[in-house]
Amino acid sequence: MDKKLLIIDGLNLIRRFYAALESEQDLVRRVERAQSITIEALVKLAHQFNPSYAVVVFDSNGKTWRHNLYPEYKLGRVPMDDLLLESLPDFAKLFRFNHFPCLRLDGWEADDLIATLAVKAAHNNVTSYIVSTDKGFTQLLGDERILQYDYFAKLGYDKIWVPGKYGVEPHQLVDYWALVGDTTNRIPGVKGIGPKTALTIISSFPTIEEIYANVTFFSERIQTMLAGGYEQCLQSRSLVALKTDVDVGVRLSQLRYTPKAES
Repeated sequence: MDKKLLIIDGLNLIRRFYAALESEQDLVRRVERAQSITIEALVKLAHQFNPSYAVVVFDSNGKTWRHNLYPEYKLGRVPMDDLLLESLPDFAKLFRFNHFPCLRLDGWEADDLIATLAVKAAHNNVTSYIVSTDKGFTQLLGDERILQYDYFAKLGYDKIWVPGKYGVEPHQLVDYWALVGDTTNRIPGVKGIGPKTALTIISSFPTIEEIYANVTFFSERIQTMLAGGYEQCLQSRSLVALKTDVDVGVRLSQLRYTPKAES
């Protein structure tokens, strides 16, 4: 049987369930209901994918290297309710009780930990299923052993899906996003360059370095937009690119999944 690693983007799942319960006025009850629904979702996912290994990955508190590189990173995002934030350790305890290992590393976003786990698993011929709605993970889908699943839309994404969605291959996404920006995380692109123009540019030269080395190839309109944006593009690409070499301090064998026996 092919080995599979189920990687859950913890906060991505929890926050959406919590938001869906906004009609619940009792915040303690709201958190409890979110915990119950999240556990149900994890069990469903385990039944669906029948993984050999599983892990729920959490963000660390505070700033990360991206905030240090670009202080405006994620600026303006609606903060998490205090009670939900305080209850995250309880979520993790519940997950572990139900045999789902959890991972959190100070100074790191879950995205980088997830990317590292998926790439390392792929190198060991283990197929990873990343459960998240975050589009950033699509940059990893060039490897056929890395797939993404949206629990809420019930949709799976692979390397074939990416060109249909964005018009570029998975490995080109970081350069594409460097040009158009990432509004979700407040990462700037090049002013005036939208998806269509970015595709025109990348179809001629696929990386930021090649684009700026051949800037005179483009029309005067595009040259004007690109002018002076090289350093910004490099910084934006660095911000959107997921780290795949984080020292997570966890071996794959430690993430082995054995379903909790029904009582």
